[in-house]
Amino acid sequence: MRFKGSRSSDNQERPPAWRLLRWIPWLLGVLLLGGVVAAALHFSEAQAFVHLARQAEPGWLLLALILQAATYLAQGEIWRSVGEAARWPLPLPFAYKLSLSKLFFDQALPSAGISGTVVLARALEARGMPRAAVMAGVVVNIASYNAVYVVSLGAGLLITLVRHQANPLIEWVSIAFVLYGIAVTFFALALAGPGAERAGNQSGRIRLLGTVMRALKDADTSLSRNPCLLLKASACQLGIVLLDAATIWVLILSLGIIASPTGVFASFMLSSLFRTVGLLPGGLGTFEATSVLTLKLAGVPLAAALSATLLFRGLSFWLPMIPGLWFSRRAADRRPGRLSP
Repeated sequence: MRFKGSRSSDNQERPPAWRLLRWIPWLLGVLLLGGVVAAALHFSEAQAFVHLARQAEPGWLLLALILQAATYLAQGEIWRSVGEAARWPLPLPFAYKLSLSKLFFDQALPSAGISGTVVLARALEARGMPRAAVMAGVVVNIASYNAVYVVSLGAGLLITLVRHQANPLIEWVSIAFVLYGIAVTFFALALAGPGAERAGNQSGRIRLLGTVMRALKDADTSLSRNPCLLLKASACQLGIVLLDAATIWVLILSLGIIASPTGVFASFMLSSLFRTVGLLPGGLGTFEATSVLTLKLAGVPLAAALSATLLFRGLSFWLPMIPGLWFSRRAADRRPGRLSP
């Protein structure tokens, strides 16, 4: 049994009008992003923004690029750990390409990381990795991601409360997502194995969720509930969060501004929250708005907050989209060897 449906069949069934509608969220996101930039420039000196952008030090920018490249190594290492535990090792270049593919689908199809995980699992199955190990990897990835996100978001919220920068909207949205993350982590681990089949049948009307739940019934529970494997995956997920936050901090330093590392971390976690709960691809516009606002509250000048945010999104969102699109097309092709290293 494999994941039902394929990209090609979906495109054949959907009329041309539906394909055009898929671009509406991107258009809205770009418009929102433009509004954020315009508002930030209105309330700050446009000349200061241009000056900061020009004086960005190349050495710091190179370090930021290296930090972002390391996030894909960390993501790939999760699947390499699963493969190693299943005695089915994955080459490092292959795992890196899978990480870029996952990023593209997660950005293009907002689903809290599920869409990218599904495509990644398809690519691994097409390569010949045992299905039980692949499904165990899906469980480990989902559980570790949500567990680390809950802890990191809780830490970010605590920092904003201590610094008296939180408001009721941020508090309630954060609390709601923490509860959601705890529930997802618990159910991903609890339903791995035969229990997922019943849940999949009951959630069949939600196509993506039903597909994942029905697939998890084949997960090897000796892998998906392996404490050492879960701990290693969680360490990689935490590394990704810290590398992303460090990237923004380094970008702020590249502009000649000294910022509080804890304040930048809290800003990144809250921005990621609104990126995740938003309906626009990659949180386009919502991430930027939250990041600029929270960095300003953390003491970063508005022009620097806008510059650092746009630079970060360029490195973490726009730049990887090209290789991500290329590798995602090869990952979606389920013929063996299509994503070979």
